[in-house]
Order: sequence, then C-alpha cells, then structure tokens
Amino acid sequence: MAKSRQLDLFKAETTWFHVFKDMIESGEVAELGPYTVTVYLVVKSYTNFSTGRSFPSIDLVHEKSGISKTRVKQSLKVLEEHGYITKTKKGRRNEYTLREKVHMIDSHGRPAAVATWDYLPSTVEAARAELLNFKMTGKSDGQIIHIENFTMNVQINQEGHNQQINFDQISDPEIREKMIKFFEAHHKTKKGQ
Repeated sequence: MAKSRQLDLFKAETTWFHVFKDMIESGEVAELGPYTVTVYLVVKSYTNFSTGRSFPSIDLVHEKSGISKTRVKQSLKVLEEHGYITKTKKGRRNEYTLREKVHMIDSHGRPAAVATWDYLPSTVEAARAELLNFKMTGKSDGQIIHIENFTMNVQINQEGHNQQINFDQISDPEIREKMIKFFEAHHKTKKGQ
C-alpha cells in the first residue's frame, strides 16, 4: 500500500501536443488574443490522438484555463470564425474538430496561400514533412496534397488596376493553367461590375 502511494507521488503527465510556429509568425496569436489562445490550447490538449476529436465541456475548459465560462464560449466562437475549430453537437455535448493552418509565403516574403487541414495528432509529423517538401520543391512525390483553403493576394496599383501575377512559380502545368483561367474569369467579372 505504501509503495503504491509513493508511485502516485511521482506520476507526471508527459503527453504533449504541438502548435505550429506559423500561428505566432503569421500574427494569428496576437489577433486571437490571450484568452482565445489559452482556450485553444486547453481544447487541443484534450484531442484524441487517433481520431483528432476533442470534447471537453465548457466547465472543464473553464477549470483548466482559469477563464470565465462566458469568455470560454466567446473564445470558442472566435476560434470557429478563424477556422481553428469546427463544432458539432453530439447529444448534449460539443465535439470539436481542430484545424491546422499554415501560411505560405512567396519568394518575396508576401503571403501567397493558406493551407488548412483537420488536426490528427497521429499524422502531424508526416503532414508537416509533406507540406515542407511541397513548399521547397513544388513536387508531391506521388502523395496527394489536399489544400482546402487557398488564398491569393492580389495587390492593386494606385490606378486601381490589378498588377501582373506571376503564375510561373506553379510547377504543375495543369494547376497553373487552371489558376490562370480562374484569375482571368474572376478579373472579367470584376471589370463588368
């Protein structure tokens, strides 16, 4: 009995989870604010390693974060608005799917795209390596890279005209052609308005 109590004294929670540095570098942490980031960390810490789902109650998030229940609810809404979680109702409880978000920067240091995907702890390292390889080489080594969100920033010159966009950086000719057609169609629609 005494040995069992001694072992209980030395238990430690050694489970870890990651947060991409991009969340800080992109300015998202500053935009979300300290309460929302803390709520995000608590919800993420309760994510199931295999399924990627998290379902801590508002009371548990309140208890573990030290943030009021009202502020926790507000923070969860902000996280949904910014695309970091999606919430579904499962009976009387909420279930959260966490989303990863990585901002892509072009060779001139300008934002070029945002890649998002469901957070699944058991596949994070593989996804990170795949994304880095694609970013560095433009090739996917036969793996399918599914970018659900793609944001292209177009700068407007002082006369109000779109500046030339260089699509040559897109290595896949089929994707490059689709992007050019999409941009041209969108540009014609804007001119007609």
